[in-house]
Amino acid sequence: MAPTHLRHAMLACGVSLGVLAASPAHADSTADAASASASDADAGRTIVVNGEKGETVASGATGLALSLMDTPQSVSVVDRTFLDDFALDETNQLLRYVTGVNVDQVETERTYYNARGFDIVDAMIDGISLPNIWGPTIGAQDSVMWDNVEVVRGANALLTGAGNPSGTINYHRRHPTGQRHMSAELSYGSWNKKRAEVDLDLPLTADGKWAVRVTGAAQDGDSYLRSYHHNRTAISGVLDGEITPSLHLSAGYIRQDSNSTGVMWGALPLQDSKGNQLSFPISTSTTMDWTYWKIHDETAYGQLTWDFAPGWSVRAHVTRKYHNEDSRLFYVYGTPKQDSQTGAWGGLFGNPGAYAPVAKGWIYDGTVQGSYRLFGRDQQLTLGVQRTVGTYEYYGRAVPDSDPAWGQIPGLPDSWTGQEVALPAYGASVQQEHTEDRQWRLRGASDVSLTEKLSVLLGASYLVEKTRGISFGASTDKNEKALSPFVGVTYKALPGVNLYASYSSIFAPQANLDIDRRPLGAAKGKSYEAGLKAQTPGGGLFGSVAWFRAEQSNLADAGAYDTATGQTLYNGIRAVSRGVEAEVGGKLTSTLTIQAGATTLKMDDGAGRQVRTYVPRNTANLALRWNPIAPLQLGAAVKWQDTIYSGTVRQGDYATLQLQAGYKLNENVQFNFNVANVTNHKYLTSLYWTQAYYAAPRNVTGSVRVTF
Repeated sequence: MAPTHLRHAMLACGVSLGVLAASPAHADSTADAASASASDADAGRTIVVNGEKGETVASGATGLALSLMDTPQSVSVVDRTFLDDFALDETNQLLRYVTGVNVDQVETERTYYNARGFDIVDAMIDGISLPNIWGPTIGAQDSVMWDNVEVVRGANALLTGAGNPSGTINYHRRHPTGQRHMSAELSYGSWNKKRAEVDLDLPLTADGKWAVRVTGAAQDGDSYLRSYHHNRTAISGVLDGEITPSLHLSAGYIRQDSNSTGVMWGALPLQDSKGNQLSFPISTSTTMDWTYWKIHDETAYGQLTWDFAPGWSVRAHVTRKYHNEDSRLFYVYGTPKQDSQTGAWGGLFGNPGAYAPVAKGWIYDGTVQGSYRLFGRDQQLTLGVQRTVGTYEYYGRAVPDSDPAWGQIPGLPDSWTGQEVALPAYGASVQQEHTEDRQWRLRGASDVSLTEKLSVLLGASYLVEKTRGISFGASTDKNEKALSPFVGVTYKALPGVNLYASYSSIFAPQANLDIDRRPLGAAKGKSYEAGLKAQTPGGGLFGSVAWFRAEQSNLADAGAYDTATGQTLYNGIRAVSRGVEAEVGGKLTSTLTIQAGATTLKMDDGAGRQVRTYVPRNTANLALRWNPIAPLQLGAAVKWQDTIYSGTVRQGDYATLQLQAGYKLNENVQFNFNVANVTNHKYLTSLYWTQAYYAAPRNVTGSVRVTF
């Protein structure tokens, strides 16, 4: 995979989640369950699959206040306790333990997520959809600001409007609880990793009806990778208040800044000129010492919720997002070749790049929801409209063709020191793209209880997207619109046992250009799911089994590389995915908690030819937490995947093990210790591209948390 400028990667990190560390330089490169106040209350009482199971509301699946049992889709949630116990400080780490989700770290600063064979490109914050014209969730996002992270697997046309068959990530902010709480944590780990966290939960009035929550983290450290150093700061502030008993306000701000040096743009060449797969030391990097990648991202929002009638509320929401980056990068391409006479290696060439994208936009969202009587029963209804306005500008600094940075590099990366290529002579900054995206989305859904046992969920989302702009001289103009219906059925077969089935159409806008440098257009298709959900009396243990099938046409697949512009160009392919998922979570005993899941899938072009072979066909995850005595907790987390390949490059099946121990000295002081990749297994982080690098070897993290 050559370096690309792709706009959607920038917008993914820049305007999607507000605090993402993604890639500027490559082209690939609330509709809540209830009102704002109710949603906040849910956040406080919701105990999710990855914790002690309780009454969980899956707001990110339908926009209706449905429990996990009554939601006709697969849903997993990672709670705050799980994040703290296993020291999962960023999104890339926590998503590894979600059933069916795969994390492809293709470079030091860029990551893709996939589920059920397809990239996850839809996200929400507190149930507010982030349009996928701004791309997938990319990069190392700090987890300090999230109370929990909900992943809805399968197509989700009701809230995202696109119905992408992979899934949707719904990030829930840490809202005020109305009670005073303060905590601070210091941690230290391998490669001189230093981290500090703070959480301030402060009521502003005696009755707690006005309160503020401020969370933040600062982290700095080196790496097992040669020359790589990374630091970031993240801060979140949320104000919740009751203006009147029926009018509620929520407002907040999130900011993340990250700075990395010795970064990788692209990764290691994996095959030599004879087709042999190469192996390098784990620390090997293609970076030069003068590379860096700086990312600034901020999001502000305001929301009013009015309970205007018994059982009915209306919510008005606005989000402002801004993102910019500055990078100086070095890409290595070519095929390593060994001289038969001297044994010296060559065949690799440099490609310097410097990029500074700016992405900004607004999200306006309005929702009305409530209940009505039909068939002698209370039914739920939600209606919503969303307007999105986004602007993207992309700047680059060229290096003259005569500069030595474009030349051949002797040897292999494992022998490099980072000083093989001198800092090139970058030219002045030039705007290479300006694109404006406009999107309207109308949505509606109703959960209709036909009998005591049978419910039908009916909904649809209508999406209109208009894009205008120029990218490297090529037009990005497009007009697309589609209606995406959703149908779900839930049947209470036995006490604590539900059967369900659902269908959604797929309409997924794509920012890619085809091989003629014209907009590729949206991927389209269908998604089906059927399954069983069960829980023990009291909800202590929850389990589910799901069968799924999804088919897409015109799905973007890398087809060519334009050396003149540095763009990857795409073909639209057909892809069919089908498989089975199983998951169980909750309390096995009063002292033992489990979270486990497994996914098996098949994926081809509908005619038997395998596609997207870098996606593992079989994965499994298991996490156990045990409290043998009151102050002591022991934990273990395992993730396994089978063999993947890209062309003739393979990564064999492997499992990683993380062990955890926590000790609560008293009510105010708690110690925690984690060892990741305990077996010190060597494996590639991804085969999403034809290049890759190695995951971290065994590493340790220790921390102390003080609560006031």
